[in-house]
Amino acid sequence: MKYRAYSPGSVTLFFEIVREESVNKTGSRGVGVCVNPGTITEVNTEGEGIFLNGDRIEGEIQGWIAERYGFRGEIRSTAALPISQGFGMSGAIALSTSLALAAMRGKTYLEAAEIAHGAEVAHGTGLGDVASEYEGGFTFRRSAGIQPWGVVDRIHYQGRITLAVFGERIETEKIIGSDEWTLKIKKLGGEAMRKFSASPSFKNALKVARKFSFSLGLMGEELEDFLRKCPMATQALLGNSAIIFGECEVPEGIRTYEVTLGARASILL
Repeated sequence: MKYRAYSPGSVTLFFEIVREESVNKTGSRGVGVCVNPGTITEVNTEGEGIFLNGDRIEGEIQGWIAERYGFRGEIRSTAALPISQGFGMSGAIALSTSLALAAMRGKTYLEAAEIAHGAEVAHGTGLGDVASEYEGGFTFRRSAGIQPWGVVDRIHYQGRITLAVFGERIETEKIIGSDEWTLKIKKLGGEAMRKFSASPSFKNALKVARKFSFSLGLMGEELEDFLRKCPMATQALLGNSAIIFGECEVPEGIRTYEVTLGARASILL
């Protein structure tokens, strides 16, 4: 028996960490862009093991999710974008895995999203990606947590989107698991949310995102130099990479990915 599901990626522009006693209410407030291609996961009762892009992996997140469904078999995820570069691939893997298993077990989309969000929070690999990827589009996470506790709105954007990788990976769990970084992100994220909420638009999202990223100080020199030259780009959080809106000249040797605004996660027939 096989089931497949899709999830877009998610590029966070700025965020504020929110931690509550309830995992479902823990997450982040902020703005992000869901992108396609993302991740497709197939679950199969006739195989065994966890695979990512054809390679067998330990797959702690997928294994954690499989246990919640009482599933034993094979899980194969194909991620179209790099891992740990701010493109929301861990969230997309979690959500597509959970949705495929939900289809197999007769569970709802919201139940699948709750389990995927719980996996990300438990493993420190993300806080708001699953909530955004569940909705799709250019997302505005007005309140933290997974739906229906978290509230995700959208803003309008129609145009070209390019992702560019400038340096080494950044492990999300090392940042959001650090007290020092958490305090800094809470302060900057709170300020960013106040400024954006006063005027929720694409133009203001980019303005607020650039100020947040430069103030955060988590980018490499090459990325910082590029962003100062390209006002229509900002850092893809939490990664050493950029998201570019429209046209901008990218230096030679930099890996780029042309993407589109991603639709919400779904079960594939």
